[in-house]
Amino acid sequence: MGEINVSFQIDTDNRENFSSAISFHTFKKQRDAFYDILRIWEENHLVPGWVFQIALGGKIRSMLAMHNDCTNYYHIARLFKSQLLISCIQNRHQDDVVDDESLNFLKALKHVNPEKLTQLSKRFVTPLPSQSQSVGPSFPGMQEFFKDFILHAFNPIFYTHLENYFVHEIMELNDTQFANSEIEDSETMVDDQTQRNFITCLASLRLLAKVLGLLVSLPYRSESNTTKEIIMTQIEIRTKVFPSLNLQVCLQNAIIEGKLSLTIPWIVKYLAMMDIVSLRLPYYKQILELLYYIYHAINQTDLSAPDCLISQQSAVLLKSSLCWLFELPNFPRDFYNVWQKTCKIKELKSLKQMEKFSEKKRNSHSVDCVIPVKSSLDKLDIITDRTMRMCCPRMEPTLSVFHGNGTNLNINSNKHITPVTQLRRLGGTTRAKHLELQLEEAFFHGQPASTRKTVDFISERVASTCVKHMCNTLLTSSREANLNSFRNILKHKHIEKDSDEQSELSRNYFNEFKALLVSDMNILANNASRELKDQCEKTIPAICETRVTASIESLLAEDSLTAVKEMCIKIATRTAMERINQWIQSHIAGDSLFIKDMELEINRFFRNNSPVHSKQEKDHNMDAPNPTTMMDELRGLIWHMLDNNGIGLTISSILDTLDKLYQSFNQRDDLLPGPQKVLCYLSIDFALFLVAYRTDLFTREVQDKWIKVWSSDSLRNDEDDSPMHRILCSRNIMLLMQPQNDALWPIFGKFLKRLLETKILDGDSLSDQCVALFRQDWPVPLLKLLSKCLFEAIEGYKANDEATEKVKYLLGWIAETYHEIEFCDDDEL
Repeated sequence: MGEINVSFQIDTDNRENFSSAISFHTFKKQRDAFYDILRIWEENHLVPGWVFQIALGGKIRSMLAMHNDCTNYYHIARLFKSQLLISCIQNRHQDDVVDDESLNFLKALKHVNPEKLTQLSKRFVTPLPSQSQSVGPSFPGMQEFFKDFILHAFNPIFYTHLENYFVHEIMELNDTQFANSEIEDSETMVDDQTQRNFITCLASLRLLAKVLGLLVSLPYRSESNTTKEIIMTQIEIRTKVFPSLNLQVCLQNAIIEGKLSLTIPWIVKYLAMMDIVSLRLPYYKQILELLYYIYHAINQTDLSAPDCLISQQSAVLLKSSLCWLFELPNFPRDFYNVWQKTCKIKELKSLKQMEKFSEKKRNSHSVDCVIPVKSSLDKLDIITDRTMRMCCPRMEPTLSVFHGNGTNLNINSNKHITPVTQLRRLGGTTRAKHLELQLEEAFFHGQPASTRKTVDFISERVASTCVKHMCNTLLTSSREANLNSFRNILKHKHIEKDSDEQSELSRNYFNEFKALLVSDMNILANNASRELKDQCEKTIPAICETRVTASIESLLAEDSLTAVKEMCIKIATRTAMERINQWIQSHIAGDSLFIKDMELEINRFFRNNSPVHSKQEKDHNMDAPNPTTMMDELRGLIWHMLDNNGIGLTISSILDTLDKLYQSFNQRDDLLPGPQKVLCYLSIDFALFLVAYRTDLFTREVQDKWIKVWSSDSLRNDEDDSPMHRILCSRNIMLLMQPQNDALWPIFGKFLKRLLETKILDGDSLSDQCVALFRQDWPVPLLKLLSKCLFEAIEGYKANDEATEKVKYLLGWIAETYHEIEFCDDDEL
């Protein structure tokens, strides 16, 4: 038989789990009969004229009626579920494995013509175009057997036990937690194994939900068209009957815990199986309404915001799944208008508001407390192309619903290619690997469930420990050795450059100097990466095996046989090494880490050695205030303005402070880049606070002094990271708003104009800052004040070239837009 059978489970299939010896022995006969039915179906279901009901209907009913004991029905339901997942989920995932030879061949192809390879890949996975309406869930392949088994069992006791077991299994899988990887750089990154586990979990949930939906809706299916009177009668009768699966609690918990990408896809599958009457019942109507609010909230969410509660991949997955549900024929479309009005009234405009709304609603009901998870699943980079193809096979046509408020998803049209032959069969290495994995599965089936959990835990922790060991020892020493070699090359190249060419100041010199080092950088990075990889391959396997052996001996049960311990050590070592190798391929094999180090070293070297930054240009003045003293003085003045509104300040005291600041910038040979940047930030804050709280002291003489300070060569040379790029940021706008002094805005605008004229502030930078302010909601009066400020900044400003003229016109347009735009306050909705 082509399918893998459910293995004997020592924890659940032994004699102690049955009510009597008769029950135990009868179930063994029922199990054999079940697989005999499955074998007959596999051999004959494609034969023309073969009918499932005639051939197998009687066998199924006889098998179920062998022993009418609830224990037997429970075990049959568990066997049905396990075989369903093995036949339709696990086997399909194994078929997707590609051997190493084929993988290397495909990797080599992308270097030939990446564009054509990408286009070809899209053609293979793009579904055939269809203009027809979305159709409901189907049962392809092996799923057809399990659907027909249910339809022709005609056994209400079996149906009840199967429904109970499916609900239990769905709730268990829905509570699965997926954490970010401890061996990756980003908090949202996960390893390949976690991605595979997520795909398997999600596929299992969707399949179980689909079959459960079939089971629940079975008594209410009708082959003829249902009239409005019949629908109303059915609704009246069924209103007080609640389903066994509490979808509302699942959905509310998913919003609060941040795991919508796991919960919504299977809920959508379950609802798609419901009949037209069920979806109009009050209970399901609430579920559909909440799903609509979620869809609306995702459309209103800024996915690029740093505090966004959902990743872009998760948002696309949820929108595609919900669109598919909304287009089904059995979906009650007449509810849309009511939901749109309700959505505005309840202010459900973003996922944050959705979370607060659901938390309030959940607290008002007596539901079980939800255990908070360490990290939100919806934020993780766990959604892959494979996940999207599995959950949204018809993504392109299903994104047409509710397109007005949503984020457009650009999906290029690619002509579908149906492969007619398999270019190469799985190699011997892959078959051996499949066999090895199957043997491992069989081994765990014969052991207590705690054995697998222990092995998985040890594998994950040992892999994390080994990666940290590589980072703290091998990688650190390798990076330092690589940088030492690179520093020698830097000095050699720098000496070769003509000193007159270096003295020309400039960004051009820096770029040319950096271009000369590209080849050397690539060679060094490649050598360092290869040496580090070889070193890891020599030392890490021994460390991994030693730690795994010690952990297995400590954590596995004392009565475990020696052969069992040895097998657990081999499995844990293999899986740990797979995780470690994945990390090595992601972080070491690509050379990017060493190149990034060398680029930082170039910047550091150029800053310290370039004649522009040379310390010899400054004559050190011992009487000039040191940076620490100036920092304390500027902070004291800022606090004085905050606490006392700057009472007691005079123009002469401000000018004296600015003179000392100028001396610190230009006459202190010991001024380092860090303190220099802090002083620059504090000087800008001092100017902003003076404008805000003592506008009367912000005279032209004081402005001249500030321009003189900011025109220092030491500040001009660091224009790329200048604080001037943030002078009009949202934080500074809030600062200027505090005194509620409308007179300061025109004065501040004229000061910006002087900064533009002296080229301390770049026009492009100012326009970028103004555009960035559009991303936030501001009170209408403030926008009008900003408009006045910008008009003052560009009035009479002379552009020297075409590019500057365009920037001037852009700033003018922004000023007019600030004056005319009106954002609606949330309280008015």
